[in-house]
Amino acid sequence: MIDTALLFLSGAVALFVRFGFDFAEMRKYASGVLLLILFTSLSNLLNGTYQIVWRYAQPVEFLKLLRGLFIGYASTVLFIHFTRIAVLPRSVGMLTFLGGYFLLFSARTTYQFLLSIRKASGKRIAIVGAGDAGVILLNEIKRTSYGHVLAFFDDDPSKLHKTIANVKVVGTIEQIDKFIDKLELDEILIAIPSASKELIARISDKVVGKGVTLKTFPPISQLLDREPTIEDLREISIQDIIGREPVTVDLRSISGYISGKTVLVTGAGGSIGSEIARQVSNFSPKGLILLGRGENSIYEIYNELKEKAQNLDLIPVIADVTDEKLMDQVFSNHKPDIVFHSAAHKHVFFMQTNLYEALRVNTLGTINLAKLACIHNVERFVFISTDKAVHPTSYMGLSKRIAELYLLTIPKTCTTRISIVRFGNVIGSRGSVLWKFKKQIEKGGPLTITDPRMKRYWMSIPEAVSLVIQSGAFSNSRELYVLDMGEQIPVEKVAKTLAKLMGKPDIPVVYTGAVPGEKFEEELFYEFEIPEPTDHPKISRVRYTEISLTSDQIETIVKQAMELFVIGKEKEAVELLKTILDAVVQSEQQK
Repeated sequence: MIDTALLFLSGAVALFVRFGFDFAEMRKYASGVLLLILFTSLSNLLNGTYQIVWRYAQPVEFLKLLRGLFIGYASTVLFIHFTRIAVLPRSVGMLTFLGGYFLLFSARTTYQFLLSIRKASGKRIAIVGAGDAGVILLNEIKRTSYGHVLAFFDDDPSKLHKTIANVKVVGTIEQIDKFIDKLELDEILIAIPSASKELIARISDKVVGKGVTLKTFPPISQLLDREPTIEDLREISIQDIIGREPVTVDLRSISGYISGKTVLVTGAGGSIGSEIARQVSNFSPKGLILLGRGENSIYEIYNELKEKAQNLDLIPVIADVTDEKLMDQVFSNHKPDIVFHSAAHKHVFFMQTNLYEALRVNTLGTINLAKLACIHNVERFVFISTDKAVHPTSYMGLSKRIAELYLLTIPKTCTTRISIVRFGNVIGSRGSVLWKFKKQIEKGGPLTITDPRMKRYWMSIPEAVSLVIQSGAFSNSRELYVLDMGEQIPVEKVAKTLAKLMGKPDIPVVYTGAVPGEKFEEELFYEFEIPEPTDHPKISRVRYTEISLTSDQIETIVKQAMELFVIGKEKEAVELLKTILDAVVQSEQQK
């Protein structure tokens, strides 16, 4: 009805422009204008103009509106030409057509504008990044009741003080703090999926203590090949500032070895294992086996993935990787093609008083799985190792290093492509030091740090896992890979950064002294390991020293050491285990 009224108005204006106040002449051609309005209205109905939800309309919908009006105009001209039932001057017809489109277009854009004004009473928002992601985010906010975007911030000089979709780029990132109060901002959104930790830290420093919520997109590695949406936004975390590294992976090579395959993830309820499961699910595996000892943690990741990938065959398995009979049944029944082995005891302090358990899970569990992978002709076996396996000073690191050496000495008769991926600390893992810091900050402090000299490598879990999965694509035989973790960062700096994010930058710090088995700094390579480049700049393939011991001999020594520990001979057990490490040194010296 509104469109018809606007078409009448357009026709009346066209007649007035052509004939002025000569109403007698206008009446002669009124029938032609009425026919034009009739044909245009019918054309709009048949064109699907009224099947469009105009509050969400994009440019393509307005082109459909133009198409409907043009078909109505052309049909009227042809009808009058052949029937001679009325007369329609060319100027009047053309002006009615053009004026009608202008009025119908304006009505719809005004409708959209009024809706946006109504929503403007929500959050007052600014967007950092006036690129494609920023415009996508702006358009999504306009379509929802999320809030009202008042400004863009961008360091690109060519965009400064320009207007994008009716929102002005008011300043650079360095000027954000000047506009927070001026624009009365409630929320700042970082629309840069590839933003580095340095950039996010810069932005965070500008808003800390100003009562503004800061949100960002997840790293580009989590978005894979899709565009970010408003649902992806989340509040800034410590991993964004300390551990976030821009990481891209070769989607084709990863999809090539995962797509259509059955994948087993051990420790699937843990921080690393659950993230492996999440990322693997994006590459269309045939099936995904979620294996872990903790019923609740497997329940959580199972339900999360069930909602996300409803067509994926998810198989939850509650089991211990050291249970030989049960694990053999898992391999026999489900026939995994790829194994990501992340199940492990990881706490240095606890394992320091539990050598038997460290060897049972971290070493024998790995040995058990590797044997089964060979027996059942698994295509690829990826073992998650740690920087604590380099010159180990703790039982946890020792158990992991021996597991590495076992895998590297498996006979060539095993056709499974075995790879080891070694990396340092990840931010946000369950039970990590950051969890302790967070609880201490919530209580008001103090922050307890073992030693101010303590440094660690840090990387976010998604980035580390994406590189682990990429490493799996490179593996050809028995290979060791090390991830580029960047520079080591003082633990104290990480703790204080977390406190600042939580709004308590002045929280006190207390030093408690290093715990047994703890290093001041970690290492990623032995001095005799030679890193070589791969096709990914953040992944190194390591040329290692072959040792004289066989995999069977390593297994025998581990079991003997465990027996010694059980009868109270811990020192003798450790000395026996060190003979495995000494064999590497002897082999290097002989070489």
